[in-house]
Amino acid sequence: MIRNKLFGDGIHDDTKAIQALIDNAGAELRLPMPKVRYLISAPLELPSNFKLILPRFAEIKLKKGSDCVMVKNKTVKDYQIRTDQDLYEFVNEYSYDDPCENIELEGGIWNFNNMEQSPNPIYTNVYEPKGYGGFPILFYNVRNLRVSSLTVKDPTTYAIIFDRVSYFTVDNILFDFNYGNPIAMNMDGVHLNGNCHFGTITNLKGTCYDDLVALNADEGSKGPISNIEIRGLYAENCHSAARLLSANYPVSNIHISDVYGTYFQYCLGLTRFYETKDRGVFDGITFENIYASKAERLDVYGKKGTYVYPLIWVQSKLLVKGLSVENLHRREYNTPVETFYVGEETDVEQLCLKNITTENYVGGEMPFFVNCGKVKYLHADHLFEEDGPVDLEKYGLITN
Repeated sequence: MIRNKLFGDGIHDDTKAIQALIDNAGAELRLPMPKVRYLISAPLELPSNFKLILPRFAEIKLKKGSDCVMVKNKTVKDYQIRTDQDLYEFVNEYSYDDPCENIELEGGIWNFNNMEQSPNPIYTNVYEPKGYGGFPILFYNVRNLRVSSLTVKDPTTYAIIFDRVSYFTVDNILFDFNYGNPIAMNMDGVHLNGNCHFGTITNLKGTCYDDLVALNADEGSKGPISNIEIRGLYAENCHSAARLLSANYPVSNIHISDVYGTYFQYCLGLTRFYETKDRGVFDGITFENIYASKAERLDVYGKKGTYVYPLIWVQSKLLVKGLSVENLHRREYNTPVETFYVGEETDVEQLCLKNITTENYVGGEMPFFVNCGKVKYLHADHLFEEDGPVDLEKYGLITN
């Protein structure tokens, strides 16, 4: 018998009542529209073969001082020591031998209430309570997962984080970020750690104060990321649309398309970030249908005079086996930095640039390409600057 009363008044704690409903629901639970909002103080745990549905605009809010994830897959305790990163302490709480499968989360406004939680642990380097990461939605070691049609409001760090997840769909997500704690930084939209494969991420909307999408192979459980389609990124004055990170583990077969908006860091980046004796490796990367430019905001995290990134950034010390950029159209009204940049000690084995146009409405120089690395094979077709066709030799590039 379920004895916990569901209040939904925004005052009483509904955690135990909702968890009891989940535990007794069978394959699916549809929560009713709350009178005001649901209030929780501990993570809601979803088991395998289960779907949790909230009304699209039903708010579920994290209680003051809870300092925890709002929803995650059911934990199978293991406590092996796999990482020395406090932010990813959760990888020690799940058994690799007992993965979850077939989980769906749909609907709701998931309000992390960041100003009433502990500050951003990446900024403060304080991870107490142990493992506090500042993210609302976490799924780890799951096969067949869907997260859809919901809003994430005011996280402290990443809004949605996946680690060791395969065969997944993320669709129709709105990010409602109003302020940071203590400042607006490290606030990704969808953040994939290592060992994520075969996923689709579509229709993400809203300004994030870090990457709208991050594919970071060298974080969390740490491992390759592959076979991901990302389609439909929409934001204005956002940090970046998508970041792909490889230092010790490869990122491969990634297709990113239909990107719109303005971005104050870069729009799309292939990055290494972590210092390593190896080079990050990218293969089979495609960027397509990009309608983007630099944001009006130039100060990153409130620091004036920092490096202003290009629109497409390929960092130093990388091996890029294959990169294709097609149908990119930049109309620049803010910052005339280069459109493409390849860093020092980076080898791009195959680069395809097709149907790209840039127009500078600001004045000053806006180079089409700055190449500090090596491009081995280049295929280029229909490339235009405001003065006419792009002169590739001017930028030290030769087609093959």
